[in-house]
Amino acid sequence: MVEKFARPLVGALFTTFALLATVLVGPASAAAAPPSAMARTVYYSASGYSAEADQAAQIWNSRVPNLRLVRGSGATIRISATTGGGSRAYPCGLGCATIYIDTRDVAAGHSSLRIVAHEIGHGLGLPDTYNGICSYLMSGGSAGTSCRSTYPNAQEANRVNQLFAGLSTVTSVGTDVYARS
Repeated sequence: MVEKFARPLVGALFTTFALLATVLVGPASAAAAPPSAMARTVYYSASGYSAEADQAAQIWNSRVPNLRLVRGSGATIRISATTGGGSRAYPCGLGCATIYIDTRDVAAGHSSLRIVAHEIGHGLGLPDTYNGICSYLMSGGSAGTSCRSTYPNAQEANRVNQLFAGLSTVTSVGTDVYARS
């Protein structure tokens, strides 16, 4: 008879302790969480090409589990519009860059979203490839004005994911100017 009541009581106590532990310590699965739960947050701001900056952040976030680009104060990636000099990024470390998007590049027919996503790539530690292959986001303008690919390919996304997992460090990848065809 005692067993009849003891089993449900022990089960209820176990459930209560499990809930209490979750509230006090967090879920038990947190230690084995996927990389996205451990993503490094990088803040960005955009005083020009704002919609493209938001889209580019979503693109990078969808491809790189160890990264979370968020618009906010204290931005380390800053995006502005300019006229002349080419679209360019001045990286200042991993997750840090001052980016200028040249209105003349957009007027010449280059995809503004591709340019923004490309330049953010520099702030995330990627160099230019200038190989003219449209499927490489980091080929920049060398892929021509007909290229509308705005997503990093698997190799580019994996590299950024590695960098943000702490497997490598980047202090600077130099100054970039979006290559015009």
